[in-house]
Amino acid sequence: MNPRQRRGALLLVITALGAIAVFLAVVVYVGDVSSRVGPMTQAYQLNRAVDAYEPIEPDMLEAVEVPERWVPATAVRDVSETSGLVAATALPEGSLVQTGMLVPRPGVQPGFREVAIVVDAETGVAGKVAPGDHVDILATVDGDEQRPPRAEVWVSNALVLEVGIPQNMEDSDVGGNFTTTQGVPVTFALTSEDALRLAYVESFSVKLRLALRGDGDSQVLPDDELVFQAG
Repeated sequence: MNPRQRRGALLLVITALGAIAVFLAVVVYVGDVSSRVGPMTQAYQLNRAVDAYEPIEPDMLEAVEVPERWVPATAVRDVSETSGLVAATALPEGSLVQTGMLVPRPGVQPGFREVAIVVDAETGVAGKVAPGDHVDILATVDGDEQRPPRAEVWVSNALVLEVGIPQNMEDSDVGGNFTTTQGVPVTFALTSEDALRLAYVESFSVKLRLALRGDGDSQVLPDDELVFQAG
């Protein structure tokens, strides 16, 4: 073997030793990281942003592998754990789902009825009323021989269960002219008496509006604040 061949063979040996050293270093590093990270486990994260009180459906959840030591004890490990629950507050996309983030859907208690009506999207909801809110339901009423036109609070402190998607509605005036507006289906939990009052006023009022109450406001309105009429 001439000197050039010996140098080439030596270079191959050095290269091989270097590759082995790099491999061993990677193995040691991976082993060290694994020992620090620990075993992996499956959890679930949201694949899109979720609004407050929006029901958590299985197609909103994405399974991810994460280090078990980094997963809180309250993390959801099974999709069935979210059945019938809604987001307690608005949650961003990518949030690791935990039981503390979810609450039972606001529901109908004994003695109450679930009642849905369509409210004008502009004057009734304006994008600010959400499930879990409490509202007063106001109606403007035409006058008659005994009373002038007026606005009345027909249902006070109603719990909102659901707010639907705006949809086009057609209406006609006394002249038979049709107009198209946007309405939003809103579902409430009401007593039987309030459910009857709402059904009546929805049929005979000129316009329905929702007045959003502040958090924790359960004030009973006095009689002199339930009706307004000019003069």
